[in-house]
Amino acid sequence: MESVTTCIVLESKNLKETLYFYEGILGFKPSKERPQIRVTGVWYDIGLTRICFVVNRGLGEHRETVISSVKELLLKATNIERLKKKLAFYQISFVEKRRGEEVRIIFHDPDGYTLQFISIENMEESLLQCNNLNGE
Repeated sequence: MESVTTCIVLESKNLKETLYFYEGILGFKPSKERPQIRVTGVWYDIGLTRICFVVNRGLGEHRETVISSVKELLLKATNIERLKKKLAFYQISFVEKRRGEEVRIIFHDPDGYTLQFISIENMEESLLQCNNLNGE
């Protein structure tokens, strides 16, 4: 397993909702390599990128900080149809865009971050990888 080369830190208004969304709905697994620091949050390793959700210090109010400068995550998925079915089942609104063979599914997480999942056929490898949406 290759080591993480990029780390993205995002603030969460409600960590319980964030955990449910990313783990319960999208199927992300918490990182086994989480650093032992005194910060309340969850770490997910996706490909060579670690996404860290930490509790918002403003107790629920969204503040513009260096930490929250990321507004959109671009990920790739091997099974867009399965993702669409999961989103529909959980009544999560999404937009589907097609261009040639490329399919993009765009939606928001509970904290308002935009997630864009792209089918991996004919795609550059530089995008974050999300293989956990495959059939189990």
